[in-house]
Amino acid sequence: MSNKITGYGPTTTVVTGGTRTTATPAVQGDAQKTGAVSQSGDSVTLTNSARTLQKLGEAIAATPVVDGGRVESVRNRIAQNTYKVDSLKVAAKLLISDSELPN
Repeated sequence: MSNKITGYGPTTTVVTGGTRTTATPAVQGDAQKTGAVSQSGDSVTLTNSARTLQKLGEAIAATPVVDGGRVESVRNRIAQNTYKVDSLKVAAKLLISDSELPN
């Protein structure tokens, strides 16, 4: 016995005949939206959330991966033989990272 599953996967829309003479109206949601209309009449809208995510992404991309000041501080302490490794901190962080690994 087999069961037919429907409604799964992408749906396709078939448009026949006619031409579009006006711009497609933007869908109105509960978020405030802004948009720009191109010469062809198509439009793109971004929600406040999308704009915030875009700004966050730009800020993250502009942030340096390495803290140069901290690197220089550690380098100086190593050169002066004053850099001390806290073995308890190292062990604690190793245990935390080990617990985050998949089994």
